[in-house]
Amino acid sequence: MLEIPGIQTLNKIYENSKSTVYRAVRTQNQQPIILKLLNQDYPTPAEIVRYRQEFKILQILGLPGVIKAYDLLKYQNTLILILVLPYLVC
Repeated sequence: MLEIPGIQTLNKIYENSKSTVYRAVRTQNQQPIILKLLNQDYPTPAEIVRYRQEFKILQILGLPGVIKAYDLLKYQNTLILILVLPYLVC
């Protein structure tokens, strides 16, 4: 499992060749979150750009019912998108 300060990873919910998605909780307030992690230990510059663009687009949208981008963290040598669904139940 992932070890990220302030986050408790609960379980893996999806995986493909490019990324893995986990259900998790922010420990300070028990907020349910989703973690989307690039699978490669050393992603290509194009994959890093794609994740950054995905983060920016999700931040800009701000529409009801659309997942919200909470943060983009560096994790080891890759990136993790932290996503929030207000109605998500763990």
